[in-house]
Amino acid sequence: MEVSPPEDRVLLAGISGRDPEAFRTLQERYGRPVLNLAFRFLSNRADAEEVAQEVFLRLYQRPPRPDPSAKLFTWIYRVTVNLCLDLLRRRRRSPEMVSLDEPLDRDDPEAGPLGERLAHPSSRTPREQLDRWERTVAVRRAVAALPERLRVPLLLSTFEEISHEAIGQILGLTPKAVERRIARARGLLKDRLQPFV
Repeated sequence: MEVSPPEDRVLLAGISGRDPEAFRTLQERYGRPVLNLAFRFLSNRADAEEVAQEVFLRLYQRPPRPDPSAKLFTWIYRVTVNLCLDLLRRRRRSPEMVSLDEPLDRDDPEAGPLGERLAHPSSRTPREQLDRWERTVAVRRAVAALPERLRVPLLLSTFEEISHEAIGQILGLTPKAVERRIARARGLLKDRLQPFV
């Protein structure tokens, strides 16, 4: 297990002592990664913001004990993942509805709403735009349909670029188990997305 960086240990000690400056630093350092991770799981900005607020509220109310052998980001990501999964289970979302006002590609800040992009003269042809949008929706749905035990490691590895060892610490798995789950998830996605390849 990797040792927590010294700045994280200092930050964790400040949080445990309810130091307001430590909380500010914590939010500056981890606020965006937590929000991005929550958005990857939930595909909804409001839900992601709600989860991010809850993560930092929990840190304030019950800070983890300083542990030189643990990484602060591991604890934060574990709480974020668990809160996202809890929210998804509670809401039992219906199939995703698509709006012309939604961005064509949520990961691309330059991608405007679908209706706007289709009407823009410099954009690809409407057919190309629609094909791209259909692929994006298909990938999103295929990832969402994966079993939780496969989807979580895949999201953490592929989109958050977290090492297998760190994912193992977050999920309580060995790095080899993480590697097997990611390979299985990719295999399932390849089969399900064959028509779009």
